[in-house]
Amino acid sequence: MLPEPRHRARTLQSAWSTGPRRMIAMLTVLALVALGIVGGLTIGRMSDGPALAGEPGTAALGPLTGPPTLYGRVQRVVDPATVVVDVGGRPVTVSVIGVDTASTPPCAQADAQRFAQGFLDGQEVTLVPDPTLPVPAADAPTWPAYLVVGTQQSYTDAALVAGWVDPGQGRYRPGFEAGQRIAQDRRAGMWGPPCNRTS
Repeated sequence: MLPEPRHRARTLQSAWSTGPRRMIAMLTVLALVALGIVGGLTIGRMSDGPALAGEPGTAALGPLTGPPTLYGRVQRVVDPATVVVDVGGRPVTVSVIGVDTASTPPCAQADAQRFAQGFLDGQEVTLVPDPTLPVPAADAPTWPAYLVVGTQQSYTDAALVAGWVDPGQGRYRPGFEAGQRIAQDRRAGMWGPPCNRTS
């Protein structure tokens, strides 16, 4: 009597492996394809239409329904926390999330600017939004985003570890603060000579 249940168990197992499992795999693939198409259309809509030359800010992107991830090339570094990026022929002024320059002492400002320019000038960047921060209005003067260069390195992290800025707001603030502690321990940037900042 034992062979029959074993045979039945194998049949059930075989049916399960070719039935629901295959259906779940197919549905997963279809869902990923659909997400890719929708995401591509969303990014495509952001770069369509005539360029609005000379009009920085989020109004240049047209109406926004949520925080998209955008791609572009750095045109100009205004200061270590503000960068103009060409996104599909449209200049967008980006306020870099996590970068605070309010406490950068005067003795470090020129070097902080040089660091930002050396790191970002002409770079292809990904503008990554922070879903924990409010979405800016369409007519806001700047678009808040993290800037990630082609090597997948975050400019925010690099500037903090180099010691030229303070940590700003954002979902990764604990990581920002850890980067600042590295700079303080190494006496890098404004934490070392000639500024020797202590707090």
